[in-house]
Amino acid sequence: MSSLPKSWRFGLGYLAFVIAGSLLLLAWLRQREREESSRLFQALAQADAEFVRRMNLPRSEKLAGDLAQLLGMRIEFTEAGQGTATNDDTLVIRLDAKNAMIFTRPPVASRLSLRDPATRNAFLAFWFVAGLVGWLLARERSKRAQTERLAMLGRVATSLAHDIKNPLASIQLHAQLITPADAEDTKAVQLIQSESEVIAGLVNQWLHLANPVPPRLSRLDVAETIQNVINSLQAQAQHAGVELEMDLQGPLWTQGDLQRLSQAIRNLVINAIQAMPRGGKLRIRGEKHDDSLSLTFADSGSGFSEAALARGTELFYTEKEGGMGVGLNIVASIVEAHGGRLSLQNDPKSGAIVRVSLPHCS
Repeated sequence: MSSLPKSWRFGLGYLAFVIAGSLLLLAWLRQREREESSRLFQALAQADAEFVRRMNLPRSEKLAGDLAQLLGMRIEFTEAGQGTATNDDTLVIRLDAKNAMIFTRPPVASRLSLRDPATRNAFLAFWFVAGLVGWLLARERSKRAQTERLAMLGRVATSLAHDIKNPLASIQLHAQLITPADAEDTKAVQLIQSESEVIAGLVNQWLHLANPVPPRLSRLDVAETIQNVINSLQAQAQHAGVELEMDLQGPLWTQGDLQRLSQAIRNLVINAIQAMPRGGKLRIRGEKHDDSLSLTFADSGSGFSEAALARGTELFYTEKEGGMGVGLNIVASIVEAHGGRLSLQNDPKSGAIVRVSLPHCS
């Protein structure tokens, strides 16, 4: 049992609780059934004895036999004080100073069945409540586990940011101070600066995940932002054999945080490039509507799995080997912080489609 994952141990433990609860409910229902059966038995016997007493009928074996046949139980007349002791199946009722009646019913078989509406409703109600409680407990466990992971991530991210940013700033500063001697040197310096920006973006991504803050909004052109991100990733796309095709009906104005939106767009483009290991095409389309902007990132890869469509933006969910499962979660949080929406779907022909909707401002 200890080798099983925590979620399995919790599930099996809760299943055992539900089974035990169902057995206790069954025992309680059987007890109630016995009590009700005994109450009816006593009421019937009391009524029958009262009838014999009131009508002053003869205490004969024939009358006892007729009543037994009518009521479906054994009935005897006896002298008062000489009958069998009263229990669940036998009842002695005194008629007068000399006579008494003994009522003995046959063994009572339980009639509990799920076909009985009352029994069925009782079990359905218990299972529904148990399922609801189990779902709430599982959700609370998931939230607590995520909170613990985020707390740990915050400590790691803060430490890494401190250790990385200082040497990174030094690299960027020296790259800016270098005077290229020829075109090859210029290309090398540009590569250093570009890769430094990649590292800075990753650090900022982890810091955002560990401690998200509201975006600093200003009026910006999303089309220009996309173009700048594409320019910085062009070399990576060419190396992967991915063609970048853009259809941006700019300008696309919105109130946004340039750094955060650039980070979200960068994540989407990198995810698309990585989804096409044998090369392909990424089509980026941007258009404006009355009060919103629509951005579409469509690749020619294998598309999302059913699980990814349902859980792709969850933190730490990934189907990518070596992936951390934070990229799409960060994109979704950035888009939502800007008052927008993120949706995932598959192209019926092939590939994945990510749609981003943002507020439009004139």
